[in-house]
Amino acid sequence: MGERPSAIDLFCGAGGFTQGLQNAGFDIRWAIDSDAAAVETYRRNHGDHVVEGDIRETDPEIGGPDIEPGTLDLVAGGPPCPSFSTIGRAKLGSLEHRSTEEDDRNLLYRDFLRYVEHFQPAAFVMENVPGLLNDTAVVETDTVQKSLPTESESTEEPVGNDTPVPEIILEEMEGLGYHADWEVADAADYGVPQHRKRVFFIGTREGSTLPNLNKWRTHREPKNEAERNMRVRCSPNAFGESAQSAFDTEPAVPPFDKENTATRPYLTVSDAIMDLPPVSPSGEMPPQEATEYTLPPVSPYQEWLRDIPDGDDWNDQTLRNHSCRWHNHLDLSIYKLLGHGVGWNIGEVSQDLHPYRGDVFPDKYKKQNPSKPASTILAHIQKDGHMFIHPTEARSLTVREAARLQSFRDSYWFPGGRTDAYRLVGNAVPPRLAHAVGHAIREETLEG
Repeated sequence: MGERPSAIDLFCGAGGFTQGLQNAGFDIRWAIDSDAAAVETYRRNHGDHVVEGDIRETDPEIGGPDIEPGTLDLVAGGPPCPSFSTIGRAKLGSLEHRSTEEDDRNLLYRDFLRYVEHFQPAAFVMENVPGLLNDTAVVETDTVQKSLPTESESTEEPVGNDTPVPEIILEEMEGLGYHADWEVADAADYGVPQHRKRVFFIGTREGSTLPNLNKWRTHREPKNEAERNMRVRCSPNAFGESAQSAFDTEPAVPPFDKENTATRPYLTVSDAIMDLPPVSPSGEMPPQEATEYTLPPVSPYQEWLRDIPDGDDWNDQTLRNHSCRWHNHLDLSIYKLLGHGVGWNIGEVSQDLHPYRGDVFPDKYKKQNPSKPASTILAHIQKDGHMFIHPTEARSLTVREAARLQSFRDSYWFPGGRTDAYRLVGNAVPPRLAHAVGHAIREETLEG
């Protein structure tokens, strides 16, 4: 291995996983995604090593990166498995003549494993929704395949007809010669101002150590009300003294301790977004879009997000992706009725008021609580934003606010239309969480 371990990012999306791995010291050699808007966003932020294409139609030996098998350190990615998530089930179940069983996107993990099998990396990490852990699948034969592709040998151990999906995935991973396991991580435990649970399947070569993500947690539930308050920036370089922690590749913050480092209270919505200028649906005063900051960073996390170069002033920076979507008067009136952290199921609202069929979409109106981490930012925010209402302004969150709650720094640009940008932010792996995972793999597996 060189000084910077190498990695590729499959199903890369807008680049959240790549950004986190880069922060952890990885050199991302290649990335692929089938979404044109995602690829454009990735390219603007990370460069031209990204490819637009359907991974199901690619051959890693012919159309993949020019990397010799056995020399790659890490294969990373998050295959989209919508039928494994609660919302995915609801949406698919509501479409006529389509069911979760018919959604072949839940088999994309096998394309991920095709790349693992070809490149034989030292380790791999596959991210997905926790709902996958509760799924079962009907196995057509009495064995689970131990290697890919399908003509490879299979084990002799019968698994029955109804097998937990995690067992199937782990069997196939171990069949490729890896020691593999899964672990659930909440992004809030790693310095992201949002509760977002994800499962990570991590595999290492036989004899190598699997990382323990719990050892690298940096944040915890606040012990009292005072700890829920926004950490106010009190000096030009207050970040290192704040509730925010980071990894030893970020010089302005304390390094990780391998023991239990979860000693700082969770970052909150206020920590993340309350320095951003107000915007409004009407586009009058406040304006619909703000392109300049009106305040300096107020919290240490905001200071980190802005990433102001030495010698520059905060008011010289350009603010991007901070525009308000339009809301009708009914939505605005309902938004004002909600207290902080209060949500209504759509079905609980009078039939005269709620905008959806309550039997199909169990969505909520929810105003984010400024003194807690945000609720999980979902791709559904592209639809209307009812579940992501600003804590002090009668509107839904902007793309920039959602990106901050996902731990994207302000320099990270989402260049496409607002609807695409919302979707890409909602689908992304939070860079801070990816940084933690990458750091753990590098420290415990690749260099341990």
